[in-house]
Amino acid sequence: MDIKKRIAYLLKQLNDGLFEKEKVVGLAFLSAIAGESIFLLGPPGVAKSMAARRLKYAFKDAKSFEYLMGKFSTPDEVFGPVSISKLKDEDKYERLTENYLPGANIVFLDEIWKSSPPIQNSLLTVLNEKIYRNGDQVFKVNIRGLISASNELPLKGEGLEAIYDRFLIRLMVGGIEDEDLFNRMITMKGKMDEDSLIDKKMRITDEEYERWEDEIDEVEVPNHILGLIHHVRKILAQRNVTADESRQIYVSDRRWRKITRLLRSSAYLNGRKKVIVMDCFLIQDCIWDREDEIKESYDLVLGCIASFGYRKLVNLSMLTEELDTLKEEIRSETQEVLIEQVEVKKVTKDDKGQEYYKLMDFWGESAVFIRTSDFEKVKKEEKAFIPIFEEAARSFRPFQTAEIEFKTDLQIENKGKESSFDTEQTEVEKVISKEPSQAMIRIWDTQIKLLLDTCEKQLEALEKQKQEDEVHMDDHLFLSEEYSQHVFQGLDQTMHDLLDMKLEIEKTRHAYESMVKD
Repeated sequence: MDIKKRIAYLLKQLNDGLFEKEKVVGLAFLSAIAGESIFLLGPPGVAKSMAARRLKYAFKDAKSFEYLMGKFSTPDEVFGPVSISKLKDEDKYERLTENYLPGANIVFLDEIWKSSPPIQNSLLTVLNEKIYRNGDQVFKVNIRGLISASNELPLKGEGLEAIYDRFLIRLMVGGIEDEDLFNRMITMKGKMDEDSLIDKKMRITDEEYERWEDEIDEVEVPNHILGLIHHVRKILAQRNVTADESRQIYVSDRRWRKITRLLRSSAYLNGRKKVIVMDCFLIQDCIWDREDEIKESYDLVLGCIASFGYRKLVNLSMLTEELDTLKEEIRSETQEVLIEQVEVKKVTKDDKGQEYYKLMDFWGESAVFIRTSDFEKVKKEEKAFIPIFEEAARSFRPFQTAEIEFKTDLQIENKGKESSFDTEQTEVEKVISKEPSQAMIRIWDTQIKLLLDTCEKQLEALEKQKQEDEVHMDDHLFLSEEYSQHVFQGLDQTMHDLLDMKLEIEKTRHAYESMVKD
């Protein structure tokens, strides 16, 4: 049985009798394989501890440790009591750790934020470096999965930020929503023997776990996945610029390294040798700190994947830059700019910014001001007009709009007398097209062909990636099928942008070819 089928079967058994907890169980298992920790946030009685307890049975002969924290909890209760014989006979301060946290493979700590500072300090070392200092000895703990839970988030200013940061995955856990599943849960008979639920032949051995650790490190993280991770970081940074200091979402470099290993672990357990875009949806459960950031993190990651998931497989910026350079070269070779002196109507503005033409009478003795919009409207509608100079002159005030009388038997060109406008000389550019040389056309044809060939190769790369990825999307072990539509949305958008670029290249070629005379 290949690894994906085996893990799928194992997860199905782990979820037996747990309702609507597939994501919790799946990500708890994934975090254990990745060597990371997970925090479950939710009210009492929603099977947080049961989901965590089940994880023990995924591993052969695994030892577990479970403890409900309280403000009076002591290190002895978590890390083991001090050995009296060692202290008495050898004057050594050592704990008996075998049946406590340092000697366990799967650890569940409930109400973790209520733990005392001495417990928190020792937990930091265990979580961060996977080592425990026992007296004068330092040894590596064999904890595969550490799950914590609480019905609240750590309070700021309590010194819990460092521990909270060590839990890579954060999940909200709620009650059962589906009515039929709820009915099944409350009417279940007897008490489940959790050990008998899991096929012992399917459990992961120590040798397998150690081998998987090495093989996960060999899983490829392609350039377009690295580009997507960089894009998420960039969008987070842009988001933080406008957010209040208390609303910043900070993801450390160490955390990004752990996230990348989580993606590799997901790929490996799904039977792949490299990470795909679909795996990157796991990032959404690794970057939020506060409950009101959960939806925002989901939207942010989804948006990045939909817009940028496959962007690094193509180089649109390079294509755009080279095409713009070619366009400028074509423009300089096929266009000649002439400067001409032309006479234009002068524009006068009043104190409100309204623009007027100054129109002199036939004798040059008086003037009226006509709104530019009025005059242009008359010209546009091709209606005849003649200013009533005498009437306007008698009632003239600065910037007063002249009345206009429309007469159907008079034409603007012979009665309006454009020469009577107050005018000025100005310079205007006149662009004249010229035929490009055959030598230049050959050079441009070569450049166009290179650009089109690049587009074709990148389209082929996208299509190949699509074919490789789509077979892994519908039955992802840790993500629901609905995510795949956003992956394909990103892929289709990238293809669309590349096809638009190809069209623009073709239009550029047509533009200079059309200048050649027959």
